[in-house]
Amino acid sequence: MSPDLVVQIVNFRTQDHVARLLPGLLDELERGPASFEVHVLENASGDDLAAIRRDWAGRVHVHVSDRNRGFGGGHDELAARTDSRTILCVNPDVTVDRPGVVAGLLRHLEDPAVAAAGPLLRTEDGTPQRWDHGESKGVRAHVANGAGHAHWQPRTAPTDVAWVAGAFLLVRRSAFAAVGGFDERFFLFKEEEDLCLQLRRAGGRVVYDPTVSVAHVGGVVADRDVHMPDSVAAYVAKNLRPRQRRLYDALYTHVTRRI
Repeated sequence: MSPDLVVQIVNFRTQDHVARLLPGLLDELERGPASFEVHVLENASGDDLAAIRRDWAGRVHVHVSDRNRGFGGGHDELAARTDSRTILCVNPDVTVDRPGVVAGLLRHLEDPAVAAAGPLLRTEDGTPQRWDHGESKGVRAHVANGAGHAHWQPRTAPTDVAWVAGAFLLVRRSAFAAVGGFDERFFLFKEEEDLCLQLRRAGGRVVYDPTVSVAHVGGVVADRDVHMPDSVAAYVAKNLRPRQRRLYDALYTHVTRRI
């Protein structure tokens, strides 16, 4: 029988982070309301995950990819290997250190209109992490989204948003499959923004819930400056019309200068 939830972790030279993640994650899952499986993909980084296979035998499934397909491609590969009602993408550099995050996100997906949900991400000093979501409402959000960027602001209550971070992203599998999963043109960065945009274009809602949270280190796999420019270019080319983008670029420059 398929589990209610499959948790997916893509490893790329992060085996120590995965080893630190699993105890808290599994404790949280075992306290939660859903049947689950945890799957880890070694994304052709050369890490030896034998210790994880041994230490978590019967509780964690380890797979090895023959090539590095990037963040989204790795999650697509894991999704193709499993079956469940929901998928939870979890970054290796997350720590599940407060109870209720999985159950809290699953409650949002009880509404069939909700396609995806994500929690507040906390930095190492406990403060909300900027860019754990992108706003969808308001002038600044409208302008930023139209220019291929994003607008963030702190939230204290669940709200519909443009996107939630891929570091801890719960998505309804049927909605994920309907839009083709992650677009592998985004090797790193912007892939969750694109996925959430496609989910919303298909009629789904994306919910950010800051009443539940996880800790997130961030930046342990790659420098944003290396992959972000190509990802932004791919996002713009896919989702924005040139004339629209030029208009919103001008508006975005004007708005950000006034902030």
